[in-house]
Amino acid sequence: MESTELNSPMEASYREIEEETGFKKEEIKNFRLKYILLEKNSGEIRQQYFYFGETEHINFTPSEEGELFWIPKNELLGLYTSKIIKLTLKHYLNDKNNNDGIFVGTMMTTNESNPAIQWSTITETVGF
Repeated sequence: MESTELNSPMEASYREIEEETGFKKEEIKNFRLKYILLEKNSGEIRQQYFYFGETEHINFTPSEEGELFWIPKNELLGLYTSKIIKLTLKHYLNDKNNNDGIFVGTMMTTNESNPAIQWSTITETVGF
């Protein structure tokens, strides 16, 4: 994210998607925030935003970011990625209710060989 985008991660996501794939904002439907991830790494608190959307666009614009390709849903957990991303993908794939809520996940590092994420759901504030 650029420093001017800190308060609008969705707009930063749209910009990154267009830069890296060529897909324009209006070509992405049902774009929504699904996960906010938090972890402490090397004394730094890191946060990541996971957005999901749909598109009928199938061809990517070539990019300097590397070769782009679609990955079938059933192959997602086989990807080489960080523990927090793998656990988030597992949570998403196991969400049988297709919950439209926003999940907040905090990485728990009590056991390096068995990492876990503590999940909670953001709900509307009723009042103070």
